[in-house]
Amino acid sequence: MPGTLVGLLAVLLAATPGYLYLFGYERRTPREALSPGREVAEMVAVGASSTLAAALGVFALAEVWSALLSLEQLVTGRRALVAHPWAALATGALVLGLSAALCAGLGHVLGGRTAYATKNRARPGTVWHGVLTSPCHGKDEHGARVETRRFVAVHLQDGLRVEGYFERVSRDADTGMRDIALSRPIALTPKGGERRASAAATVIVPGALVRLIETGPPPTAGPG
Repeated sequence: MPGTLVGLLAVLLAATPGYLYLFGYERRTPREALSPGREVAEMVAVGASSTLAAALGVFALAEVWSALLSLEQLVTGRRALVAHPWAALATGALVLGLSAALCAGLGHVLGGRTAYATKNRARPGTVWHGVLTSPCHGKDEHGARVETRRFVAVHLQDGLRVEGYFERVSRDADTGMRDIALSRPIALTPKGGERRASAAATVIVPGALVRLIETGPPPTAGPG
């Protein structure tokens, strides 16, 4: 039983900081798709390294602060843990906290540097979302630049063109699941047919049917 607890503690001390590193990194920039095995190996390697560095710092601090368990006490084994349970708990918590903070900060910094170097890349599912939800500007009747609703024209695989004002879009990494919702006024133009207004208040276009998306400020006459 003690061996199992020690093993679980070791996994916790390595995996938790490593996960925070990956989380912090991926919040700043996209990553190439990795196999699950490679991602776990990276997470454990980074987490274990940071935990080791944090442990060395905590053991150095324990030499001058008796509330922590020193390295000498730790190597004596179970007897020191039983004699000083609160010191052992405080030492473990401090090591985990420092390691987690170190990994989170490292992921944030490295992710930011990579994002700056590859600023035209985007995470899966965010290209459509980023473009469609960004502010859209047009001109008023006096020619002044103003923010407007975003007009979207979606060309489907069968040639149908659907026009309307942007409502929302899915961020799914699979483009087939990345549906787009357009709100009134809606206009439909079949392939080879005439453009006509639709009475629908909202149209949801399945991502699997999308061939091309045009977007920008609304045309002068509006989509309807």
